[in-house]
Amino acid sequence: MKLSILIAGLIFGAAAFGADSGAELFQKAVTQERAAGNLEEAIKLYQRVATEFASDRALAAKALVQEARCYEKLGKDKAVKLYEQVARDYRDQREPVATANARLAALKQPEHAPAPPATITQRRLEWPNPDNSTFALYETDGQRRVSWDNAAGALVMTDLTSGSKRVIFKPKDRVVTSLVMSRDFSLVLMNLTGPGKTETFGVVKTDGTGYREIGEHRGGTWGCSPEISWDNRSILLCQKHPDGPTQLVRVSVADGEIHKMGEAIGSAYRFSPDGRFIFYNVGSPKTFIMPSEGGEPQLISDEATPCMPFDWTRDGRFLIVDSPSPGGSDAISLLPVKDGRRAGDPILVRYGSFLSGRTTSTGAFIYHATPQDGQYTPWLGKMDASGHTVAWERLSLKGSSSGPHFPTWSPDSTQFAYVASDSAAGQFAAGILRVRNILSNEDRELYRDPNMAPFCFWSAKASSLVCVHGFSPEKAEAVSISTETGRAQRLAEFPRPEEGSSAPLFLSHDDHSLYALSTKGLIRWEVGAAGWTMVTEAPNLMRDQFTAIASPDGRWITRRKDGKVEIRPITGGDWRPLISIASPNQMAFTADGNWLLYHDRDAAGKDGLFRVATTGGDPERLGDFPAVSVRGWMWISPDGQKIVADAFNPQEIWMLENFEPRK
Repeated sequence: MKLSILIAGLIFGAAAFGADSGAELFQKAVTQERAAGNLEEAIKLYQRVATEFASDRALAAKALVQEARCYEKLGKDKAVKLYEQVARDYRDQREPVATANARLAALKQPEHAPAPPATITQRRLEWPNPDNSTFALYETDGQRRVSWDNAAGALVMTDLTSGSKRVIFKPKDRVVTSLVMSRDFSLVLMNLTGPGKTETFGVVKTDGTGYREIGEHRGGTWGCSPEISWDNRSILLCQKHPDGPTQLVRVSVADGEIHKMGEAIGSAYRFSPDGRFIFYNVGSPKTFIMPSEGGEPQLISDEATPCMPFDWTRDGRFLIVDSPSPGGSDAISLLPVKDGRRAGDPILVRYGSFLSGRTTSTGAFIYHATPQDGQYTPWLGKMDASGHTVAWERLSLKGSSSGPHFPTWSPDSTQFAYVASDSAAGQFAAGILRVRNILSNEDRELYRDPNMAPFCFWSAKASSLVCVHGFSPEKAEAVSISTETGRAQRLAEFPRPEEGSSAPLFLSHDDHSLYALSTKGLIRWEVGAAGWTMVTEAPNLMRDQFTAIASPDGRWITRRKDGKVEIRPITGGDWRPLISIASPNQMAFTADGNWLLYHDRDAAGKDGLFRVATTGGDPERLGDFPAVSVRGWMWISPDGQKIVADAFNPQEIWMLENFEPRK
């Protein structure tokens, strides 16, 4: 027995010795640096190689050079000292010394020397499933992506060039519903949802080790975009409390200790690279920088000089901001900051339409951009006499395509009214109501008001539209707009439910009632009444408002649950499954309430328009659908023969490099 134990011990010792050889330890460091992107861990391993295998001078010098390169990527000055050490102490190693001297020459340029012109480079990232790219910039460093794989039930890392995947983490009885990557791509912050809809924050390293849970939280905690510090030691979160305001907290990654930092009044918080400061914005124009350890925040941007910040540059000298030009065009600019204060005017980088962005540990800026054709493309579909073939044509509507057009059909199905924006007049939301005649293609302006909300319904009994004007928590009213003259007449104040509500869904056939969703269910407002009436209680409908739609005849309402669309009478009753579908956003009832039309993909993966009877039965494919995006809306004409569809154009993801001014 003792002999067996001794032999086993010798075998284990030999294996351990082999695993810790200099060459293998160096290769582990290379893997951490290049494959896992964990620069901090790579530095530790390179240090071990240089120290523990100092007698192998070629390997030690090579390890020191690689360690210095890691510090360069992190923007730290220690790289210079390491290159000097190699040039001084390893003169017998020709290749490492040549590399060290070349890097020293580049890093030690005199401060008074003119900076060479920056060569800005940018490239579009080809993204799998671009329709789901809303939070993609939190999942990628430009070379890799970490995401949740439903089929595998695991968190996976994908190489964006080769498409190869590897599993990072596979939780038990839980799914990852959202995540944020550290800037060096070595750490993942996850939101995990388990049985009973319990939600937990967890962190795990991209090599699959170090999993720990930070604690349960209430839904909506991600409201202020969680932030991992550049050194991966701290996480900023917004904690909601039932009996008080939302709190900004800093959580230690090492032990989960929570430090309360005060009320969370901002919508985005970002650590500076050195961890000394945090910027945050309150609304779009007002941006502050505060000391991370506490202190008085400094206002760096307000309404007079609007700059929506995205992130810091890697060296901490600038905030990367969306800074509108005098002509109204969006532009990425760099706002100089020093010691937590503004230090100059924005420096233009490039023009474009930018939605959000994030800086990586290498200094690259990954951002979302609006496609050249705008965010939405409108289409007109016409059915043949059999109702089984749909001919689609792209609509050229007035105004920009920055949002849905919210059309409403005339009772005779020959016209529809829609909202348009006029960027030249500074109206970016609604502001303009137009009418399009699909027989003559006449497109005329009917009504203009920058405060008009884009929720109008064509009256079934009069030549007018009923619109919700100034739809906001503070003010709203219903107005009638003549479809012939464009004259507006106030009908009544539009009461806002105390518990909150969605936009109006439809107008009753007698023009007397508007229907909407609230946090308690479907509600009805009798035009001119002092309050709302509960039609049917269903507390979760607001959460699923994109698939919680009501039929225009007032008979049916739908909801989405567990990958199915369910239906029940508006007046109440049991929910029953109608269709199984992954993302049913483009859905609409026919005017008579007998059919639900929707966009889906068939067995061959081809996009099509389908319908199913509201009483149940098998779905029927009516024809093709003009877009691959399942995000958007549909509006069906009263005669059931024509459709206007707004198809969302997936946001593009770009990577910008070499854009910072030289010191």
